[in-house]
Amino acid sequence: MENITNNPVYKQVLADSFGGIMYNVANQGKYDTTEIMAIWNGLSDPERGSANGIIKGAINFMKEGTK
Repeated sequence: MENITNNPVYKQVLADSFGGIMYNVANQGKYDTTEIMAIWNGLSDPERGSANGIIKGAINFMKEGTK
């Protein structure tokens, strides 16, 4: 989880969400989620399941924003 919480994209998503702009930029290609999603996908199911709500919310947002 530390690799995710220290990832610059994760930090930018959180900063944007607290600034109220995250949903306005979701589908505008602002975030390059390649690295962070590779980290997330490399975790085991129990590791992903134990992630806190903030991490899960950010990951779900990134999944939706990159469709």
